[in-house]
Amino acid sequence: MFRRVRAAFGIRDEEGFTLLEILGAITILSVASLAMTGFFVNAMSHAKGNQNKTVVVNLARNALAFVEKQDFEQFKGYFSKHPSLTTMGCNKNGEGANSVTCIGKTDSVEATDSAALFNRIPYLLDVLSPSVNGRDYMLEVELETGMFPASDAADNVDLTKYLIPIKVVAASKETNGNKRDRTEVEGYISNEKIRKPIEG
Repeated sequence: MFRRVRAAFGIRDEEGFTLLEILGAITILSVASLAMTGFFVNAMSHAKGNQNKTVVVNLARNALAFVEKQDFEQFKGYFSKHPSLTTMGCNKNGEGANSVTCIGKTDSVEATDSAALFNRIPYLLDVLSPSVNGRDYMLEVELETGMFPASDAADNVDLTKYLIPIKVVAASKETNGNKRDRTEVEGYISNEKIRKPIEG
């Protein structure tokens, strides 16, 4: 009956897609779309990692520029006793002359000296413990030893009187060993006698 009706209207027998062909096409499209999604997810993770690395590098460079402009004698005195300056265990308790206290350090002399340095240099604690985009970072200023010989035989000049070689190590507090969120920059704190004034 259906054949006669179809023949009367001029409809020929046409075969459609089988269920197997449709499932095969869906499977191929799914695999292709998953591969493309994986590509974009990977690209996004690289972009986010590069963004985090850029933030850490800029924080380290900012801290280095800040420390390089500070009083030479204060840092020379601190680094003559301690190899590094860190904000670990140091907190600001309001505003005022002695608002920074450092507790929880293994060496009580280091805690006292760190607190004294943070109290003498305004904003040093803030520069070494910044928070950017809701992430907390920790920066450490380390003295680099062995950079200069005891004296330069050619000029007979002791460079330690004029330069303190330092390294600023910056990392996210939740780094967990990820090298993308950690960086180091090197520089010098120069004596005020040899600093060139910045013209602008």
